[in-house]
Amino acid sequence: MNEAKKPFPYLIVGISLLLGCMFLGFFFLAVTNEPEYMPSHQKKLTESAHVQHQ
Repeated sequence: MNEAKKPFPYLIVGISLLLGCMFLGFFFLAVTNEPEYMPSHQKKLTESAHVQHQ
């Protein structure tokens, strides 16, 4: 019945914060950079190619 008080798990909290920040950073980069395979990017490439050839 007597439970010893466990110390606050600083290591687990630190790892969780680190992983959370890494995920949010990766998510931010994924949202801000438009991927090359998107149709809007394909249109921009073809339009810029037409302008350069003229």
